[in-house]
Amino acid sequence: MKGDEVSEPIQNASETGLLKAAFEPAGSPRWLMYVLKKLGLDRKHGILLEIILLKDQVKGSLQSFELALQDGTADLVDIDWISIARHRTRGTPITAVFPYGRIVGGLITPQGSPIRDLKDLRGRRIGVVRLLDKNWLIARGACLKLYGFDPQQEGTVIEALSKTALVQLLEQGKVDAAFQFWQLIPPLIATGQYRQVLDVQDLIRELGVKGMIPITAFTVKDEFLSKHPSLVQGFIHAFREAATFMKEEDRIWEEIGREVLGGVEAGVLHALRDSWRSRVMTSWTDETIQEIHCFFDELVKLVGAEALGLTKIPPGTFTTAFAV
Repeated sequence: MKGDEVSEPIQNASETGLLKAAFEPAGSPRWLMYVLKKLGLDRKHGILLEIILLKDQVKGSLQSFELALQDGTADLVDIDWISIARHRTRGTPITAVFPYGRIVGGLITPQGSPIRDLKDLRGRRIGVVRLLDKNWLIARGACLKLYGFDPQQEGTVIEALSKTALVQLLEQGKVDAAFQFWQLIPPLIATGQYRQVLDVQDLIRELGVKGMIPITAFTVKDEFLSKHPSLVQGFIHAFREAATFMKEEDRIWEEIGREVLGGVEAGVLHALRDSWRSRVMTSWTDETIQEIHCFFDELVKLVGAEALGLTKIPPGTFTTAFAV
């Protein structure tokens, strides 16, 4: 399995502390990795980071970056903890070493749609990337808790199997609404043809989460973690420094818009910047992990273990050993 694009291939990996990280081209981690590399934070913290960009697609039940981690193409990926727990339950030992953030999407509709809330999804055609997508699972739970029905049972759900294909379903009028990933929503709204009905972040609060919990985390195989703990620690230090810089420095976002996003309208860029800042986390505690477990238990009660693909979060799913 190979990525579409690899930045700065590095020789003599055994001597230089190479860490291969895989992300999607349209994903927000790419912005952060651009800044991290620009500032030389990987070398500052004792690693050489190679970025692999993968196709936005689902093969079988797995997304491209999940496959990359499994087959060794990548050492580190960003993935939601429901998927991490599912992998561990099925015998693939991977661990969340540090949060990326509350990386969830939103519900969008055409501008003239009568859909104004979750309760309006009954009987509608709903687009999702996949049925196991965290956004859809959270939305189902919230709809059951708030309005007493499951939109998967009382609507028509269409799996797009990629974020790009999900946009196409909307454009072609094949769905009435879609749960799209957050970073793709501002450009859609800017066309004037679509609007955001809700942010899945708000649904997490409706499900009883009081604090800031992550939904996705940087993840490695247990074997890599045991063999290369210093590389993992170096990456986390570099990530936190880059994230703090991006939270505080506005000018770097102009460069991201120009160099990474290929030039975007200022209003879209500012929306992306502000939304990213509200989602990304730079702290990681045992208390946060306990909050995640409580949230998961609530999801199990609402949507069921079969929908989630597991009954409990297995031991070893998270570690705070590197949160220093």
